Amino acid sequence: MLFFNFFNRKIDVPDPSRGVSSIEIEFVVENCQSGSVNVTDIMLQGGTIATMWTGHPSEMRWSLDG
Repeated sequence: MLFFNFFNRKIDVPDPSRGVSSIEIEFVVENCQSGSVNVTDIMLQGGTIATMWTGHPSEMRWSLDG
């Protein structure tokens, strides 16, 4: 059985006026005796408001598609 969780985290930048030249992300699993973890998608976005992923119109199935 698969479970999907949505996580939203804010990353504070010490000096926003300098910008960001690189990002390193590390996934850590703790207190796990067995099983596996699959990271399916990760989305990074600028700004202060997190939004959910939205598909591109070409990826949407329309009623006229049959």
